[in-house]
Amino acid sequence: MKARENPFRSERVIETIRYTCPDADLETLIARLAALRYRAAIVGPHGAGKTTLLEDLERALQDRGFRVTSLRLTTDDRRLPDSWPSRATGLGPIDIVCLDGAEQLSMIRWLWFRWRARRAAGLIVTSHARGRLPLLIECTTSADLLERIVRRLSPGTAEGAPSSADLYRRHHGNLRDALRELYDFHAAAQR
Repeated sequence: MKARENPFRSERVIETIRYTCPDADLETLIARLAALRYRAAIVGPHGAGKTTLLEDLERALQDRGFRVTSLRLTTDDRRLPDSWPSRATGLGPIDIVCLDGAEQLSMIRWLWFRWRARRAAGLIVTSHARGRLPLLIECTTSADLLERIVRRLSPGTAEGAPSSADLYRRHHGNLRDALRELYDFHAAAQR
């Protein structure tokens, strides 16, 4: 199987699967965000959809006339871009800053970052734990959710493929890692 034919290739997953809120739609989240003065956190474990939801919110906010500044931190790159201080100086009432991976900042760096973003109309972060900003939504996963995603990406079950329940358990609820394993399984099965 060629990589572009694999039903679990990253481009297909990104195009097909977006975050689905169990108790709200995107419009409800935007209204909740507005009630929080556009300063809120998306919280959840690894692979629960925080980044996907943040990306969808960014697009929706841009459609509403906001100018979005996106920053991403990871365990491999915990530093804010060198350009952040100068970018922060120009923030104003139409700007929303989105920081994916806020937990990567120490408390001192977080306070400095938040102070620099104070002139922006909003600040939305993703984090693995509560506490940085008021909670917008807590992302969760389940074996049933993984099963629905797998069926959507590949309606037919490949012979010998691990079950969604097994994948969910093995990856401790990290749906991203479970889908990566399915990609590897399908790639190996066609060799």
